[in-house]
Amino acid sequence: MSKTVVARGAAALGATRVATNLANLAALMVLARLLTPQDFGLVAICSTLMGILVAITELSVGSALVQRTAVTRAHIDSAWTMSLLRSAMMAGGVALAAQPLSWLYGDARLAPLFVLSGVTAALSGMTNPLVVLRTRELSFRPMIALQIVQKLSALAISIVLALWLRNYWAIVVGSAIGGFLGTAASYAVVPYRPRLTLAHARDLLGFSGWLFFGQALNIVNWRFDQLIIGLFLPPAQLGAYSMADTISAIPSREATTPLIQALFPSFARMQDDRERLRRAYQTAQGAIGIIALPVGIGLCLLADPVVRLTLGPKWLMAVPLIEVIGFCYSIQTLVTGARPLAMARGETRALFVRDAAGLALRIPCVTLGMIGWGLMGLVWGRLLCAVIGLAITGALVTKLTGLSALEQLRAHGRTITAMLAMAAIVLALDHQLLALGAQPLVRIVLLAPSGAVTYLGVLYMLWAAGGRRAGAEAELLGLLRGMAERLRKSAGRRTAPH
Repeated sequence: MSKTVVARGAAALGATRVATNLANLAALMVLARLLTPQDFGLVAICSTLMGILVAITELSVGSALVQRTAVTRAHIDSAWTMSLLRSAMMAGGVALAAQPLSWLYGDARLAPLFVLSGVTAALSGMTNPLVVLRTRELSFRPMIALQIVQKLSALAISIVLALWLRNYWAIVVGSAIGGFLGTAASYAVVPYRPRLTLAHARDLLGFSGWLFFGQALNIVNWRFDQLIIGLFLPPAQLGAYSMADTISAIPSREATTPLIQALFPSFARMQDDRERLRRAYQTAQGAIGIIALPVGIGLCLLADPVVRLTLGPKWLMAVPLIEVIGFCYSIQTLVTGARPLAMARGETRALFVRDAAGLALRIPCVTLGMIGWGLMGLVWGRLLCAVIGLAITGALVTKLTGLSALEQLRAHGRTITAMLAMAAIVLALDHQLLALGAQPLVRIVLLAPSGAVTYLGVLYMLWAAGGRRAGAEAELLGLLRGMAERLRKSAGRRTAPH
């Protein structure tokens, strides 16, 4: 397996993710100014419950297809049929439960929102299984096309509807239409005519069984806080928390998603060579940290001017939430590669055990934090869970690769040092800018490049002082040089006389 091919696949997915997330951020800015925290709170209640429903019914048949060494047409048709049955049960179940759920939350406006959200989840669950299967051959173009269509169409439609309706329906209807267009696009980019069969259902579930339980626990883990906020606090507070969580996720968790999508099929191909897999994981995880950690921490440092500039003063209560939640997402990128690693080794039961431990820890920490100190107590409880979760996931990596906790941490040593230098410079400079009365845009324009230059400079000096050893820095530099060389040659061909 060529590391260049994997890197190119991750880069392509990453570029797509960056573009769609920038569009998502721009749309959030518009929607936040057109709608209210209460509107976002009502949508968050629906998305929280739908997220849990999707997770507890997720069969992971796409991942099962990727992990198998031999896939037949019957396997693909079985995966599609299983997805069809799941979608039908989701849509029907939500329709029946919509009214009782609205009574539980004490808001009659939620009933039709639940029904439409259930239809949206069902449509999204019917994505063409060949799109995921193509990633095994490291062909990511179908997935990229699907992401672009689904994300951008949903955002554009939501903005148009928000300008017209000025309420929560804009987001829900926009998501529904985007989900339909995304599913339709998946069959356009990879032609597939499905047939009903369950011939290999048991075979596929043999891989995805533990993964299913683990994903269900994982989503309940991450949605539990919004679930209890929706039950016990006003929708406006849930709206602020949901906005803070969404913004915090964009620079760190979302930035790692394309890397994970590229790593799983790559790791799956070397699952029987533990030493090779160990080296690949260490290099990949180091590269993820180099990219994602400073970006996530950067958002924490710039939370105040970013919210003031993009969302407006009515969202200022989200600033301290972003600072803590963003830090949670950032430190979790240090072990992001553990999930594709375990899936590639077929250790889905180990993922389930990890997620069960995380949920058992999160419920008391988040609940007690909210009861004692409100929203801020909840997010500090979430941070405590994230820190302990690092140790739990580190132990899982040790089991799968033999890498000790110290070896795993050493892969991020230079990154953490450079990040601390970046934070010190940004905080000191921001203190001076605030004393001068600088506007939010001026703060961002001066602080962001100052932090980036500091981080990259310190990181490079530390790597050079260490002898420029092979590893994540060398791989990333090699990738950048290769991209620059290809761009140079491409520019030369365009300017050459014919």
